[in-house]
Amino acid sequence: MILQKETTDNSAKPHHEPSPSLTLEVIDDFASMEHLEHRFDRAVESLGGPVYMSFGWLKTWWRYYGDGAALRICLFWHGSELVGIIPCYIQAFGIGPLRIRIARLVGANVPPKTFNPPLDPRFAGRALGLMISSLFGVDRCHLLSLGPVSKHWPAWSSLQNLSALDGAPPVISRYAARDVHTVFKLPATVPEYLEQLEPSERKSRMKRMRQLERAHQITEDVISDPSAIRSAFEEFAALHARHWQRLGRGGHFEAWPKAGAYNLDLVLEQARHGRVRFYRLLADGQVISSRYTFLMGGTLFSELPARAIGEPWDKLGIGVSSLIRFTSQAITEGVTSIDSGLGSYEHKSSLGGDEIEVGVWRIFNASPTGRARAWLALLASRAVFFVFQKLWYRRILPRLPAGIPRTQGLSWLRYDY
Repeated sequence: MILQKETTDNSAKPHHEPSPSLTLEVIDDFASMEHLEHRFDRAVESLGGPVYMSFGWLKTWWRYYGDGAALRICLFWHGSELVGIIPCYIQAFGIGPLRIRIARLVGANVPPKTFNPPLDPRFAGRALGLMISSLFGVDRCHLLSLGPVSKHWPAWSSLQNLSALDGAPPVISRYAARDVHTVFKLPATVPEYLEQLEPSERKSRMKRMRQLERAHQITEDVISDPSAIRSAFEEFAALHARHWQRLGRGGHFEAWPKAGAYNLDLVLEQARHGRVRFYRLLADGQVISSRYTFLMGGTLFSELPARAIGEPWDKLGIGVSSLIRFTSQAITEGVTSIDSGLGSYEHKSSLGGDEIEVGVWRIFNASPTGRARAWLALLASRAVFFVFQKLWYRRILPRLPAGIPRTQGLSWLRYDY
């Protein structure tokens, strides 16, 4: 259902700014947007948004993790052109006078990603002003958490100067650095890519691959056919789990709530659009390395790696060596960049990845009451995460018997704002 439409007037703007006015449309359910799916995804792609902002991805995430929250999909229209999408949801915490309404991005933070909602930089300031007015005025939110987003997000500079936003209520923004994400900008050919690597790194990895090729018949392939995606995912999940179980941990699909079923539905949904890729390396017909990825707009979003364990694979450094082959396969397919996900890893930077800072913007009302409520919300977040994440999940749970599930609790993950 369409909740509201708000418009900013262009009449007082400098002559060079675009016209007509910018309009915000707020929608509270996916059914009301089904007819917009194609335009929605086309806007995400043309504006450089990640696959995590595609219609199918958001809808799948919401089906698994949206219980108890109110959806607010903010669509920004410049005439008939869709120039921005910021998908939010609102959740309430606390009771009585301590009840706090918090708005955040759909997808945050199970699991964490670099979201960068698609937004035309020409309209970033006005779009944020409209959205903040709606969330704080109509929906009575006390805190807006935007992130994780990278420093390359078009709205970054506007968030540093919220007082200049058109029509927004008096609000304050605070930024907290969270992590980095690694991006590989790819050349047109594989030889160009290899030439970019440090000579010692290239020599070491090529030597290990030659050792592997002398001992085994090495082949590689890419699984992208929608009819083969389910079996490729199940194969990948088993390979991934075996690796982490040897380390005494469950891996990604055990660490996050409902992760197995959610990811399966996710790949089946995205496969309808031809976006799923499993890049595999095989030795004598056996899969020894696989990359679970999504392709959208020329960018490959690398979700997870998996590799064979034990000898001789450990000694040959299959994980890092296969990363070169994986990147080469992507270049051959015409991929122009790889988003390798969150986290700082030496092997990624040594193979040509650029680390970009990622953080969360928190926006709250500038009044004394607004500041106090935001302070309470952040205090609750820190307290919950200290008890459940640092003490329980990281220190106590790993020491308990192996049969106890290692899944994080959705109830306390929601406090990660």
